[in-house]
Amino acid sequence: MAALALRVAVTVALVLAGCDLPDPEVVGQMEQPRSGTPPLVDLPPAPLLSPAGYRLILDFEVGGGQPYYDRYLSRPGWPGASSGVTVGGGYDCGYHAPAVIRHDWRALPEAPRLAATSGVTGAAAKARVAEVRDILVAWELAEAVFNEVTLTRFYQLAQRTFPGFDALHSNARAALVSLVFNRGSSMTGERRREMREIRDCVARKDYPGMAAANRASIRVWRGTGVERGMARRREAEARLMETP
Repeated sequence: MAALALRVAVTVALVLAGCDLPDPEVVGQMEQPRSGTPPLVDLPPAPLLSPAGYRLILDFEVGGGQPYYDRYLSRPGWPGASSGVTVGGGYDCGYHAPAVIRHDWRALPEAPRLAATSGVTGAAAKARVAEVRDILVAWELAEAVFNEVTLTRFYQLAQRTFPGFDALHSNARAALVSLVFNRGSSMTGERRREMREIRDCVARKDYPGMAAANRASIRVWRGTGVERGMARRREAEARLMETP
């Protein structure tokens, strides 16, 4: 509860401060399947991210807080690329099993309808959005699932993806959570060259090396429709890695 209280306080502070919010089309963008999401299990308490780290993830996944969420994200949508039907704070139904979706969204009467979009991604997910677009998800529920379920799972994924994760300073840990939230955990292939470099830098606590590799990964999206949004996110994560 203390972690959730901190996150709520951070969210309120962001809204009151009038922080700049990203464009709707770049919120929730992902590079490819978010592999490695744990199966349906009892989750540990929500991780306590650094305020700056939580702000970064909140900005890119929920547009900064409730005002943006209520305007653009309160109904299921499709962020583009390899995404599935996405609901709440970046919760991608395409990469969750039906039973997991029903469990995570058990407070939502329409959870079984969301579960029916499990495994559907890309253009197929875009075509399915209309089937669930009538579902309205209140900010309070979206925030609770985001904080207590989604962030917890991706924190665990970051721990498994980057050996030495727990020894890093809190801002770097949050940056890596953001990274796997957006890119998943795969280390295979030329597109993942910088992910492997970051993994090696984490093991030796090489913060400048982590940041440099993250910035270099922007090459993956050069000339694509998501280049601007991905470049902003990689740069924000790199700066966080460099900030003790």
